[in-house]
Amino acid sequence: MIHRQRLIPRRTAYAVEKTIFTSSWASSWQRFHRQVFWLADGQRDLQKIAKLLHKPELSVEQVIEELTVSGFLSLHVEKVELIMNAELLRQSFEMVVPRKEVFAHSFYERLFTYYPETQAMFAQTDMKRQEGSLIATLAVVVAGVERGENIRSVLQELGKKHETYGVKPEHYSLVGGVLLETFHEY
Repeated sequence: MIHRQRLIPRRTAYAVEKTIFTSSWASSWQRFHRQVFWLADGQRDLQKIAKLLHKPELSVEQVIEELTVSGFLSLHVEKVELIMNAELLRQSFEMVVPRKEVFAHSFYERLFTYYPETQAMFAQTDMKRQEGSLIATLAVVVAGVERGENIRSVLQELGKKHETYGVKPEHYSLVGGVLLETFHEY
């Protein structure tokens, strides 16, 4: 179980670039969102940010979650081992399987809508095949977790492959947020 006080938010390179080069972009945020964003330096945990802003932890946690799903923050968890609930993961994945084509299409549609700059990475890609690859990769991960395998090496290889396509570390939080939102929908 992750304890809230151990969540340490950090601004993503993507977000910093957007705020520096497009100043009006972040100024449209509510003041509270801007404050949390700038305090999220990877050094302060959720409790410290709440204390500095004199706001309830739950309010800060909600803003951190919004900024994380949007790709503006990434979360680091200090010295906590995450244990995957294989049964719950399988049940969740099984809910998507009957509509896997629609799910995958929706994921990429959402990704390109939220982050149009990612579309260039798929310019020469057969999207039907790519959508199938997404579902197949998710199935491999679910099966590996279910069998109790260490899937780290599989995911590292997948990361190396994606690096050749121009994927940067800051893209993972963007894609992760979109993936979670798509799962939530389906």
